[in-house]
Amino acid sequence: MGRMLDFEDEPFEEKVKTLEDEELLEIWAESQQAEQSLLAQFPDAELLPKTCEQVIVTELFIRASRRLGRC
Repeated sequence: MGRMLDFEDEPFEEKVKTLEDEELLEIWAESQQAEQSLLAQFPDAELLPKTCEQVIVTELFIRASRRLGRC
């Protein structure tokens, strides 16, 4: 499991910028597992928007682009 994140001092969009790639991937994977578990228990549930997932994927994309010299 990942380390506990304190989101009270800064927004999630800023916090992801301070995390390592592996930590971001772990948070993303855990959110996917939680979503699948909820859907298995409550198939008709309306889940929260994918905002956190989008923030993580966007941050990882920006980092990969920088490594490739495209940003």
